[in-house]
Amino acid sequence: MLRSVLTVMSLLSAAHASAAADALPEGDGRETVEYACSQCHGLLQVTNASKTEEQWRFLVKTMISQGAPIEEYEVDTVISYLAKHFGQ
Repeated sequence: MLRSVLTVMSLLSAAHASAAADALPEGDGRETVEYACSQCHGLLQVTNASKTEEQWRFLVKTMISQGAPIEEYEVDTVISYLAKHFGQ
């Protein structure tokens, strides 16, 4: 019984994560955002945000300082992606 409950919970969790990832529009930077941001929080925090490019830049730099796995060469691409799709 417990195994069945855990299996169902695991499947629901995977489905939710997949749905959140599907909410990210196609574009250069999508895969990095999906991977890096989901390491610490749900993607709904990203998709529900509405920030200027400057605000995204500050937030991305803050997240990197806290361990977000974004390489320096990916920063501008990630910020452009976020500002384009989740900007004000």
